[in-house]
Amino acid sequence: MEVKHCKTFNNNPNYSIEWGYATWSIDEAEEDKDRSIRNRYDKEDGGFNVRSSSEIPWDDFKRLIQESIIEKQSTNRELRLICKMTFLHLVKNIFKK
Repeated sequence: MEVKHCKTFNNNPNYSIEWGYATWSIDEAEEDKDRSIRNRYDKEDGGFNVRSSSEIPWDDFKRLIQESIIEKQSTNRELRLICKMTFLHLVKNIFKK
């Protein structure tokens, strides 16, 4: 995966989320590359645990979220949080100068 953005978490230094270009399209021109997201779990030796660090195509990730909502796999609390964060981000983008 060609990582373009990474978020780490203070409460778990061995875990991060990475966004970037998919492993399977690494040799493509930038405009043709597929996007993906990955949970990253680092090992003690500095590498990362491949079995636990799954890379998911961005379109599949979006579908997982959508289908989870449709299939009622989310709690009302989770849905409220998703709605709140989405709304706040949308407002921020609209009024961004």
